[in-house]
Amino acid sequence: MPQKYNQQKIKNNLPQKKNNIKYVFLFLLVLISAIFLIRPGIYSIQPTNAIPDGMTALYILRDSEVPFYTSLHPECFYSPTSVSLICNAMVKSALADLSGSIILKLPYNHAAYLKGSNGIEPGYIED
Repeated sequence: MPQKYNQQKIKNNLPQKKNNIKYVFLFLLVLISAIFLIRPGIYSIQPTNAIPDGMTALYILRDSEVPFYTSLHPECFYSPTSVSLICNAMVKSALADLSGSIILKLPYNHAAYLKGSNGIEPGYIED
């Protein structure tokens, strides 16, 4: 009789797989909804006088109309070697707008810049 009691007790202590699947599904659902709520984005700035090495920033709370990859408008760069004062002001104001939202600053990434500028190289403007 005591042996049957021990076997029943062991069977009742085994973890239930259905509950684990529910918890994993619930965790994934919460994770996906959190990503939609924080709306992350990537902002790339080509090297300029304001930021000599350039920068790629991962930020949160992106506006809904702003694309995931964003770059400073390439029309601003009229030459690959020189940048206007208006462009420097645009860079500084863009960083001021993102200052509370930046969660990670990375080195300049040219591929991210091209995605944000729709493939337009800086310094090249079509007439």
